[in-house]
Amino acid sequence: MGESPETSADPGPVPTASIQAPSIYPLRLCCTEEARVRLGCLVKDYLPGSVTVTWDTVPLDGSTLTFPSIQMASSSLYITTSQLTISGEQPKEFTCRVLHAETNSNLNKTISTECAKNFSDPSVKLFYSSCNPNGDTQTTIHLLCRISGYTPGKIKVTWLVDGLKSEELYARSGPEIQEGNLTSTYSEVNITQGQWVSEKTYTCRVNYYGYNFESHAHRCTAESEPRGVSAYLSPPTPLELYVNKSPKITCLVVDLANEKNLSLTWSRANGKPVHAGPPEIKRQFNGTVTVTSTLPVDVTDWVEGETYYCKVSHSDLPTDIQRSISKDVGKRLAPKAYVFLPDGKELENEEELTLTCMIQKFFPRDIFVRWLHNKELMRADQHTTTQPHRADNNTPAFFAYSRLAVPRANWKRGDEFTCQVIHEALPRTRTLEKSVFINSELALEDLCAEEAESEELEETWTSLLVFIVLFLLSMSYGAAVSLCKVKWILAAILQGQPQGSQDYTNVTQRPLPAGV
Repeated sequence: MGESPETSADPGPVPTASIQAPSIYPLRLCCTEEARVRLGCLVKDYLPGSVTVTWDTVPLDGSTLTFPSIQMASSSLYITTSQLTISGEQPKEFTCRVLHAETNSNLNKTISTECAKNFSDPSVKLFYSSCNPNGDTQTTIHLLCRISGYTPGKIKVTWLVDGLKSEELYARSGPEIQEGNLTSTYSEVNITQGQWVSEKTYTCRVNYYGYNFESHAHRCTAESEPRGVSAYLSPPTPLELYVNKSPKITCLVVDLANEKNLSLTWSRANGKPVHAGPPEIKRQFNGTVTVTSTLPVDVTDWVEGETYYCKVSHSDLPTDIQRSISKDVGKRLAPKAYVFLPDGKELENEEELTLTCMIQKFFPRDIFVRWLHNKELMRADQHTTTQPHRADNNTPAFFAYSRLAVPRANWKRGDEFTCQVIHEALPRTRTLEKSVFINSELALEDLCAEEAESEELEETWTSLLVFIVLFLLSMSYGAAVSLCKVKWILAAILQGQPQGSQDYTNVTQRPLPAGV
């Protein structure tokens, strides 16, 4: 074992001067989940061993600790450290200042609270429900703060009003949901519409490993700035094309601050004139303006692939917005439709029953679904149809569902309900119909009963067949045993051998006459 410095023959290097200025090194910890953050300042290689260490702008809840100077045995120079402890919710920079009077040294080192990251930052987004600035001030506005995409770890959510922590907001936090290697959660609060329109800013602040991540939401007013003007084109529906024979294209412009200086113009690829109707202007609850313009088109022109353009100009736009639309290209696939009857439990317990129409394997995606009751068209607000969704990534086909709620009495009465699908790939009338009524349900029950009876009869015949086979096997076994016994007895008689059993003496000897 080596000798300790105190007993070593080599005393080590000796300082060549009686005084020496210190050097400063920052000390910073790795990120942890602790609410407090510690920063350090290492001061070394100075002589004589008296220094003064101070920290600039120490917060009220912060504290400092400077350790006494110690002399290093290897160099006879001195070393010390100073520690600053602060709240992790105050990310900023702090300056460590060192005064060494003997060398007239006044040194400083700026240290950031930013720690060494080994995690993924959370994404914080604050959503809010819509409001009517002119509505009831006691209406509830829902604020939802979604926190996602962060490495599993402890987070703290704080709600602020105009930058200050509010004791009047009662937050509810959701569970953490694992999404692969990352996690997501949420926090939500409810406020009144009166609070929302009072020009206050609401902030969701997430503290994570000493870092703050924030998202803000502001009041909605009639003069609110647009989030960004957008324009959308929608094609004519199959109902307009193939049933009503009056197709039209719709251009929708949203998030306008106002309709002043707005210009919306239509055109087509072949240069022929177009004649659009007057635009419809509507002010939304969030204070923005929505403009809708429709352009009637010819059925033949649309089917043959003509392209149409909608151009939007506005003083809030740095450049004009132009959108184009034409019929989708690709192989046409005719839809298949299936109607599902009400569930058995629903039939027993509910006064309103559900019919579901599944439409699948169609292309293009434009499809129209409506329902008929006893051959009469039902109102559009009596049923709901989902948007078409792509079946999978390997096929262009789409699928959709349509739901119809029917009164229990109408269903039990035997009324007929029809799901009517309109799509361009269907032959002749472009329509497909699937009808159901209570008899179809009964027919299904009868079919199930017949199948059950058939299965029961099949089981009976199987049991009977097994019994007959076993009976025949037992009879064959008995006959075989008897035959073996007879053959054995006959063989004994022919060989003249005495029998080993007295049961067979009457077979080998004749009865003696009387008196013999």
